[in-house]
Amino acid sequence: MTTRDLDESRTWLLRRSPEIRGLFISIFTMGFTAGSLRFLIPFQILNLGGSEALMSLASSLFGVGQVLGLVVVSRLFQRRRSSFLASGLLLSVFTVAMAATPDESVLVISRLSEGAALGLLTILIVKISSQFRDHRGEAVGTLLSALFMGSAIGQGTAGLLVEYASVALSYQQADAIRLLALVLSLPLFAVVAAIALRAGRDPMSPNEERDEHRHVHLSQLMRAILSRRMILLTTVYFLYDFSHGFYTPVLSVLINNNGVPIDQIGIGYLSGDIVWSLVQLYAGRVVDRIGHLFPLVLSLTAKGLVVFFYPGVTTLLSLLPLLALAGVAEGFLEPARNDAAMAYSPADGLTHDHPHFYIAHAPGVPFSLSRHEHEHTHVTGSDQVVSVLQTIGIIGFVLGSGGGAWLLVYGTALSTLVVVGGYVLIVAGVAALGLREQKRQ
Repeated sequence: MTTRDLDESRTWLLRRSPEIRGLFISIFTMGFTAGSLRFLIPFQILNLGGSEALMSLASSLFGVGQVLGLVVVSRLFQRRRSSFLASGLLLSVFTVAMAATPDESVLVISRLSEGAALGLLTILIVKISSQFRDHRGEAVGTLLSALFMGSAIGQGTAGLLVEYASVALSYQQADAIRLLALVLSLPLFAVVAAIALRAGRDPMSPNEERDEHRHVHLSQLMRAILSRRMILLTTVYFLYDFSHGFYTPVLSVLINNNGVPIDQIGIGYLSGDIVWSLVQLYAGRVVDRIGHLFPLVLSLTAKGLVVFFYPGVTTLLSLLPLLALAGVAEGFLEPARNDAAMAYSPADGLTHDHPHFYIAHAPGVPFSLSRHEHEHTHVTGSDQVVSVLQTIGIIGFVLGSGGGAWLLVYGTALSTLVVVGGYVLIVAGVAALGLREQKRQ
């Protein structure tokens, strides 16, 4: 290792990379907006006359939107600048719906747009992180930290501001939420406008080569996905997101029903997610050093154990330590599972040729249609593999949300959903043991 490599390993990526810093600020802003409104939407659905089952349906549509963002929208907007712009615009649609609509059905449907925005943003983060090679864990951890830190501060701020507007301004809670959504749209629009006004070459990808072959070879992709380790990792993605779809849509309502006010729930979520985001900055560096296997197994198991205690929360003091512990577990989970996905992506390319047709002409010779064979090598990118894994995970989230909504219709207690979600997380941790990570060179 050279002196320069040693210095880089001791310096945070956020300090030495202007590209990461710029993306950190923009992603933080988007996370702040999304986190604020995601915290408030269950209460707003109830305020507008919706039911608890409709809250779970909204989460299912959020998952469907994520799939659209990962699979469809990410193929339409492949350059970083256009991906970022599209993600900001999609999130703006959700923000406007929260600020303007008096109909709970429109509010539920608007979660499709929010999901598509975050799905596209996930692919953008993976694309950038995979280019840092020896520091991909730190890169993905840093950018995800921006997203979750923004979400954390947004959730805590949202709860406090809604309570303030309700009391000081004599607003109904529904009107206070609409006002806050309108205010939150301003910094989001500023980020979108800043991206849109940047002219010329994509400023966030100065070294990115032009991708002339945008098609996907499904046979090569499927061979990568069907390997033993990828099947296990797919199972982990599915179970983790299934669990969260099953219990998280009703968690804030359960805690509120136990007597914890909405503003205190917001403070609790704020504290837990700040722990999550700060740990994630450090966790990415740990994953780069020791690998992803043990952080992945321990984080899933620890999170499952913490979830068992949520139904017993009756005060802010009992909520804070649980959310802090959950934040530590989650902080190691995301860098670990995304690093695993990038590590298991195939490195070999598929070489093939295809015909190019053109019109040939020379002096004294009539025009003629000619062809030649053009050969190129196609490598399945880590963003494509992560897109498949995230999509399978989101399908799990949708099934979990739908299953939770169905059980609620038949009178299942909210606490039962939470406990079952904890068991599923522990099963995911056990499944992750089979990955048997190879030693790094």
